Amino acid sequence: MKRITVLFGMLALTASGATLPMDSERGDKLFQSQGCVQCHKLKGTGGIVANDLGRVLDRAYSPADLASTMWNHAPQMWKAIRDRGLKVGDLDPQNAADLFASFYSARYFDVPGDAARGKYQFADKTCASCHGLSSPVNEKAQPVSKWTTLGDPVSVVSSMWVHSPEMQSELQRRNKQFPAMTAQELTDILVYLRNSTPAKNAPASFRITASEGAAQLAAQKGCVSCHKDPKVLLSKNTGPMTLTAVAASMWNHLSMKGMQHPAIAPGEMRELVGYYWAAQFFQGSGVAARGKKVFAAKRCVGCHAGGGAGPVLSAKAGTWNGITMVSGLWRHGPTMLSQMEKEHIPWPVFKVGEMDDLIAFMNSAPGK
Repeated sequence: MKRITVLFGMLALTASGATLPMDSERGDKLFQSQGCVQCHKLKGTGGIVANDLGRVLDRAYSPADLASTMWNHAPQMWKAIRDRGLKVGDLDPQNAADLFASFYSARYFDVPGDAARGKYQFADKTCASCHGLSSPVNEKAQPVSKWTTLGDPVSVVSSMWVHSPEMQSELQRRNKQFPAMTAQELTDILVYLRNSTPAKNAPASFRITASEGAAQLAAQKGCVSCHKDPKVLLSKNTGPMTLTAVAASMWNHLSMKGMQHPAIAPGEMRELVGYYWAAQFFQGSGVAARGKKVFAAKRCVGCHAGGGAGPVLSAKAGTWNGITMVSGLWRHGPTMLSQMEKEHIPWPVFKVGEMDDLIAFMNSAPGK
């Protein structure tokens, strides 16, 4: 698989309630400097003693899933570190956020795109009537071989948005509608185009940012008139949107009649997609009522509900997520494990969904 560089500027809550920009390139460097590379492989580099972290993740993997996986394997990991005399660094919330971005980026492009479907969609959506693969079909439109954005769905959508007035005019002249696009169709088309042009030999790149100014940008562009809460993009039954799904949704705005299409520069498109994606991705989907039962069943209540050896976790309700759980595990887990062993308390192991529920409970108001 080609090396893929992904820069995430996603916003994650810290235990203080502040936001953190996540950067997968910083995460790649931390993977080396923190000593993870001594046992784990990531993006084709590293040890073979433990799991290839890039292969563990997939596009549906959440921060809570990462926290659960690390938590379940923590005792064995710490023992291996001691036995091998390895030196590892601190993992504050910022570092944990950057590492998660690195892990996620390692799997982002390993998705089920289909070139045959993409070829069909490229023609069916009338893209091929203007855009040739290697030579011009329409003198007003560049052939695909001249595009520089094929490895990045956000860049493709951003480029289409910039050129949408010309595209709309040409489609109207032909009495055609602007084509709508699903996330799967966008993925398939990009796979087809990358495999059909010189771009297949170029390293793919993906960059997405969402700074503290993204909310203000969303207001300036009028997004908040329909999307007041960035955490709510889909119904509660469909789960969080992927990055490509958010990009495809932006594309589909161009096909909506009567909607204003403000000028959005490439960097601004990246900010907006990152802002709306990260907001709903990091909120989690756990249920506090179930999390309360997990809190009791895993015996967290003995130390973290007041009067125990650990801090009262509900005191920081509203600030917990998978990132802060990973940081807390790394920084305080060894001491916690030692205390639990002295008291003959088994280390808690989390099943699928339990960490998400636990985080939801920890974020609920004290006493609920």
